[in-house]
Amino acid sequence: MSAHHPSHLGSAARDALAIARYHIVLVAMAASVVFGFVLTGRRPWLVALFVGLDWFLVNVVNRVTDIAEDLRNAIPGTEAVARKKALIGWGSVVLFAGSLTVSHLVWPALTPYRLAVQLVGLAYNFRVLPARRGRTRFKELYFLKNFMSAVLFVLTCFAYPLAADGGSLAGKLAPLGVLVLFFVPFELSYEVLYDLRDLEGDRAERIPTFPVVHGPVVARRIVDGLLALSATALVAGFFARAVGVRELLMLCAPAAQLVFYRPRYRRGLTTRDCILVTHLGTAELLLFVAGTALWERAGLPANVFLGGG
Repeated sequence: MSAHHPSHLGSAARDALAIARYHIVLVAMAASVVFGFVLTGRRPWLVALFVGLDWFLVNVVNRVTDIAEDLRNAIPGTEAVARKKALIGWGSVVLFAGSLTVSHLVWPALTPYRLAVQLVGLAYNFRVLPARRGRTRFKELYFLKNFMSAVLFVLTCFAYPLAADGGSLAGKLAPLGVLVLFFVPFELSYEVLYDLRDLEGDRAERIPTFPVVHGPVVARRIVDGLLALSATALVAGFFARAVGVRELLMLCAPAAQLVFYRPRYRRGLTTRDCILVTHLGTAELLLFVAGTALWERAGLPANVFLGGG
């Protein structure tokens, strides 16, 4: 066995994780467990596996279609994707078809949402949308480049758990609305931070992100505004008695993101920064899961609402 073999294995593992964008997969899985628990009272661990799989598929197809841009931005694993893009593409199709058969047997109501996620992913990655000059994709459309990614998160983190639980929205519309209004701007703040990192590559490929169109200073203000909007939605929902004290714990997320990203913005965001800020979100979500489980085990009230309702 070659003395360099272990290091080759380590490099291959790092490439595989980078190609899959595992940090995004993990945060989506954790978010589906948290929001599924808040809305249904159950922690949908098995559903989270399909959330992770669907995000994995969207991510790897995105890597196949964005090789030129990722090379400009020095994204790890891009060379490996370029060498095996046909295998990755066909493997993704086979993996999704097999997993869809399995999930349909368990939760038939989940099937339309899983199909919708992959269709949005295809329109995000491939030029299938009609445009004035030929065809385009969501990634090349101002605002929709970021917003459609947030739509994918709403589908996987809210619609999946609700569909698997039976789909009933009785008594859930108000908290669902507040949580979506909290989560969408918070998730969009991640998108803009990633775009700040990818500024040079996106500019070269003419991808109309907020940093490309408005410059990094305005993009930073957009991030700050999104975090403020996210927190405001949660506080307003509490005073409207749509969510309780338990959900107010989520205010830690936009506050922590602000503290984390500001000094890194000043010296220039890196790929490692973006991965770390995503891991920070995952850690906060898992802390919420663990904390609520311990709270329940202690026999304390599941939640406390304004005015004792």
